[in-house]
Amino acid sequence: MNRRVKGKILFGTTALALVFLTACQTNNISEAQRFDTSIKKELPFRIDSLRWFDGTDMPTYKFAHHNYVTTLPDAEISMNGELSVYRTFDFQKASRQTEDKVWRNVVVSKKNQRIICVDRYLRDGRTQGYVYVLQSESKRYPTLGKYHWDVSDSHNIELAGTTLGHLRNLTLRRIKGNGNYAAPASQDEYWTLMFHADSLFEGGLYAEAKQTYDLAFTEDRYILPYHLSEVARKMMGIRNDDAALAYLNHRVKMEPDFYEESSECPFPALRNTFEVRQRKWNYDLAQKHLLEWIFERDNHDRVLWFQAANRRHESSERIERLAQRAMDTDSTNLEMVTRILAETGYPSKARVGDFASQAVWLVIQHSDLEVQKQYLPQLEKAARNGDLPPAMIAALKDRIDVREGRPQKYGTQLGPDGLCPLLDASRVNEWRKEVGLPPIEIK
Repeated sequence: MNRRVKGKILFGTTALALVFLTACQTNNISEAQRFDTSIKKELPFRIDSLRWFDGTDMPTYKFAHHNYVTTLPDAEISMNGELSVYRTFDFQKASRQTEDKVWRNVVVSKKNQRIICVDRYLRDGRTQGYVYVLQSESKRYPTLGKYHWDVSDSHNIELAGTTLGHLRNLTLRRIKGNGNYAAPASQDEYWTLMFHADSLFEGGLYAEAKQTYDLAFTEDRYILPYHLSEVARKMMGIRNDDAALAYLNHRVKMEPDFYEESSECPFPALRNTFEVRQRKWNYDLAQKHLLEWIFERDNHDRVLWFQAANRRHESSERIERLAQRAMDTDSTNLEMVTRILAETGYPSKARVGDFASQAVWLVIQHSDLEVQKQYLPQLEKAARNGDLPPAMIAALKDRIDVREGRPQKYGTQLGPDGLCPLLDASRVNEWRKEVGLPPIEIK
């Protein structure tokens, strides 16, 4: 009898302990974890992986399945945006999904006051896609509820329908924007990634933009350091401080002399680094930032123009527009650079750092012949002082010679028919070596 009672007491105590343990564990689960679990339970089909993708406008997940999901859709979306609704009439049935169709399922949960929109597409025969959650504010999900009204209420069907229409376009842009991009293997490929990332960001596709920026920044040798700071500012603008800090840390590692005004830095982890570097280098930060921006604008608009000109199906009107934009940028940059040269002299490495110091040469290199000849002595002096690599002066001299109809000494200039005439083909590699240029093959 005592054993049975003790057994019952022991069992009861153990069960009670499990209840308390379970309750404690439930209470320790975060709102986001509870939310994830509840979403998985309401999905219309099983998935192999679900990960948080974005939460800027609404909770969004990206999912994948190892195989093809056969569950029939509520609607089918073509790549041109046309929507076909199924299950309205018995004779409307969806066939097997193809890669040019997006299948959509919509789940309305009155219990949780939300709508779950699942858009899926095929890649290599496997299902993947996005889960959008239109979650109303509630005590259960106070921070994840993005809507101040009940999205599951039939009286609000028009508002919910408008949002679902927006999501249709968003999904198509995401699918088309993914691409099969790889880490850049050239400066041109780096710029292609940056242009694409900028376009995604401007379109509000912040998660995809960040992924593309990350890919562009995998090869330090192609990165314009200014871009890391510029993208960091963009990330702060959408309150993704973790990404912003990562990009600034990347630049800190790339450039031993990089720093920003420590008192204006929003990241405590960087302030000490910036203070130490500021005491050591003491750059003119205002001029440094201006020159870095000039350098970036010169490259940006010129490469954008060249890439468009090299595409087969680009319209002549757009090419002409981009060419004019590049020339306008050249004119603006020249005005700013010549003002700096007149007011403060050549911006030395000691004043603005290596990268910014080279912006002056870049702008002069892309200027008219008379401007190049006018400022060549000042740039040569900068090179003698160690503020410019000798190779840059060699390239400028070659450009002036070619423009004036003389053969070039260092072989840096190309024309429509290839390498422009050389002063002495037998000695060109000797001269190139003297200024730090690699040898070239003369055919």
